[in-house]
Amino acid sequence: MELWNQNAIEKSEKILNEIKKITDFVLIGGWATYFYTKSIKSIDIDIYINFDDFFKFQSFLANKGIFIDYNKKLNKYGIKTEGVEIDIYTPDKCNLIISCKDVFENKLYEIIEGFKVIKVEYLILLKLQAELNRKTTIKGFKDRCDILVLLNKSNIKILDKLLKDKNELYVNLVNIIKGSKEEYNYAFQKELNLRELKVKKRGLLKELK
Repeated sequence: MELWNQNAIEKSEKILNEIKKITDFVLIGGWATYFYTKSIKSIDIDIYINFDDFFKFQSFLANKGIFIDYNKKLNKYGIKTEGVEIDIYTPDKCNLIISCKDVFENKLYEIIEGFKVIKVEYLILLKLQAELNRKTTIKGFKDRCDILVLLNKSNIKILDKLLKDKNELYVNLVNIIKGSKEEYNYAFQKELNLRELKVKKRGLLKELK
């Protein structure tokens, strides 16, 4: 079961594999979640990229008549091709809670199926930030689903440490664990009965101190 239109998913996946052949990057967002969990695929592509690889990517796209735009308000680059949105963050153009610069300098990524994917605990923080900004939208619902499945793949001690001075995100995470219902059913691709749902919530809250 997928949240998005299957054709849109297939286009996004095709483009993701194409840009992997062109340049080096670290994957964040929905596709990063998918590589960890194999649960819900994405239609958007979100990447961190270093300067050299950014210019290489920019040149390749320009030769195809595709030009990268800069969003001053959100401090990020982006393109839209074949209906797929690609958000691009560089060391100097990134306003996310986890900086692009830190990810590259501290190698905060794993290699999964040939892709560099941001470490799961840092991905959860990015997802929590995104969910705060779009709670009432379909993407907010997807963020909550992603967060719930990522918790099963994370080291809670590391996550606790990362959240120590980020009270707003911590409270948001607790609220998502307590308040979600449809998200659990969708994220785990099955109907959870009331008892199973209570056990799942209680277990997650017990781990998260």
